[in-house]
Amino acid sequence: MKNKSWSWRIVSTLALLSALIFGVGFVMAIIGPKGTTSAAEMTDTLQQKNDAAPAAAATAQNPQTYPIVALGDSLTKGVGDKNGKGYVGYLKDKLDQQGRSVSVQNLGVSGLESPELLKTVQSAGTKSILKDAKLILISIGGNDMTHSVGDISQILTSASIDETKFLTAQERYTKNLDGILKSVRTSNPDAPILVVGTYNPFEGIVEDTAKMNALLDGWNANAITVVQKYPNAKVVPTFDIFEWNTDRLLAGDHFHPNENGYEKMAERLLQALPKSIL
Repeated sequence: MKNKSWSWRIVSTLALLSALIFGVGFVMAIIGPKGTTSAAEMTDTLQQKNDAAPAAAATAQNPQTYPIVALGDSLTKGVGDKNGKGYVGYLKDKLDQQGRSVSVQNLGVSGLESPELLKTVQSAGTKSILKDAKLILISIGGNDMTHSVGDISQILTSASIDETKFLTAQERYTKNLDGILKSVRTSNPDAPILVVGTYNPFEGIVEDTAKMNALLDGWNANAITVVQKYPNAKVVPTFDIFEWNTDRLLAGDHFHPNENGYEKMAERLLQALPKSIL
């Protein structure tokens, strides 16, 4: 009986050892020769892959991301908008609502004039940013115009606008705008460029509104002539948006748009966009 008992113990032990060896071999086959991955880690990895698969598929179906670069003055920055968005932010909102994935680099600087923007677009850092843009927005000229006659307070208190100073500023602005667009096109030959047209924020305030409107018409006409020299570029008019509506669409400073004004500008820009972006 003892011999049989010992025999069964030996057989059981051998069976247990075989099972252990098989189990170790199975685990090693899963882990790999260096044993760097545990079974739990491998399970987590597989789960992560399974979780990531739908996300990856969704990403593949998403529309292409369009980088937008916005250049210019306080209008680009969004001064006057309590929400801090400006026309750039509202345009992004509208594109997002349409399912277009966009990213924005807003390089707007309050008080910027055209000579300063010209230097900006000629800098290595800005050139690097511009080269990858799919859409370029520019607002510049308002400060050239107002600073030409001193400042806003002088415009508001003067009986009339100094036409000679205004036209001198216009000539300088036109030359600088040409240089700005030339530099932008050197950095990025293909992206659509939208230049925001000038509006009259002084309607009903200056004594000679008709003269001010005529001067602004000439200013915008010169800008259009310059912009049309460059491929895939246009001026987006805003004069009519604010005409007869300054009390509703301007901020308290009676110069910058408010939230409603900027949103109207964004709607106009959206209408001007090429189909490739919509």
